[in-house]
Amino acid sequence: MKLNIIIVFIFISVLNLSCSKLILVREPEMRVLGGKTLIEAQVLGRYRQIDESAYQISTLSSEKDLSLIMVSTNVSDEIASDYKEALIRSMFNQDEINLYKTNSYIGENNKGYLSYIAFEISTPKNQFGEERINYIKEIMEKENTDRRTIAEYLILSDPKLTMANIKEVETALYRRNIQRLINNTYYQLPDDTWTVYTNTNN
Repeated sequence: MKLNIIIVFIFISVLNLSCSKLILVREPEMRVLGGKTLIEAQVLGRYRQIDESAYQISTLSSEKDLSLIMVSTNVSDEIASDYKEALIRSMFNQDEINLYKTNSYIGENNKGYLSYIAFEISTPKNQFGEERINYIKEIMEKENTDRRTIAEYLILSDPKLTMANIKEVETALYRRNIQRLINNTYYQLPDDTWTVYTNTNN
C-alpha cells in the first residue's frame, strides 16, 4: 500500500513539473526587459538593421543597386517590393519632415506615427499658407503609410510574429522615433500629453 502511495506521489510530482515547464515555454514572449517586451527589443534590433540599410540607400542610384537592399526570404516579391519602396521614400522624405517638425507643424505621436499638431497643440514658428499646409499633411500621411508598411514587413518577415503583434511593433517604432528626436520638436508621451524635446547635452 505504501509503495502505491509513493508511486502516485511521484507521478503527481512529475506531472506538476511537466506542467510548470509548459508554462515557462510561453513566458519569454511576455517578459519585460528594461521596460520593453522581448518582441519590442527584437523589433528594435531589426530596426537598427533597417536604419543601416536606409543609410546605404543614399549611395544607390540604379534599379540594380536597389536589389542590394536586404530583404527577408520569408516574404513575397510584392511585399519585398512595397517594403523597399517605403524604406526609400521614407529616407528621402526625412529632411522635409524634419523641417515641418522644427516648425512645429507635425510631431511624433505615441502610436509610432506622425500627427498634425499646428495651432491645436503647437504654435508654428513660420506661418504657411493653406496650399503648403495641405502639402505638409500629404507628406505626413505618406510617411505614416510607409511606416505602417515597414511595420507590417517586420511582422510578415518573422515567423514568430503575427498581425496580432502590430501594437507591440508600433510601440517599438515609437521608442525608436523618440531616440531619434530632433531638438525643439514635439512628441507625445505615453499618457497622451505633448511635450517639446530639448537636448540637454547641447
